Amino acid sequence: MTRALISLCFVLATACGGDDVPVCTGSGCTCADTSCSCVAGADCKTECGDSACSLSCTMSSKCNGNSTDSLVVSCNDSSECKGIGGDASTVTCTASSNCDFKLGADSVATCNTSATCKLQVGARSTITCADSTTCNVKCDGDCLTTCTGSSECAVTCGEAASPATTCSTGVFACGAC
Repeated sequence: MTRALISLCFVLATACGGDDVPVCTGSGCTCADTSCSCVAGADCKTECGDSACSLSCTMSSKCNGNSTDSLVVSCNDSSECKGIGGDASTVTCTASSNCDFKLGADSVATCNTSATCKLQVGARSTITCADSTTCNVKCDGDCLTTCTGSSECAVTCGEAASPATTCSTGVFACGAC
């Protein structure tokens, strides 16, 4: 009897996808496979578990995306986006969006136009802040942050929050330049 119940639970979890399918809650939130979107001022939360997934936020939506694997987020317009992504995550914040993310190693974050970005990234990550953005970056390992245009950047390194090394005008590194 116990084996039959365990087998049934395993079959049901496998049939429903387990952690392989993102769960998106909130009005205006839709998912197709591992790609979710949040539109029209909606408040959306996407949980991807241990699977890679993507989330696109537009039209003043509030988005929260979480994955222990790669998380890809596009935060547009005046949307507010936050979340946690694993290694090799990619976040793009444009227009007047507001982003707050904690990302794993080898991640890439791009903030442009007039976005406000608060980012904590793992080793070997690359951050670009352009136009008139405001970026606050904390690197948990070696990383490189490039600030162009009239962007304002604050970059700190490690748990001690030591100031980053200035490699050249607008280029900051935690670790070697």
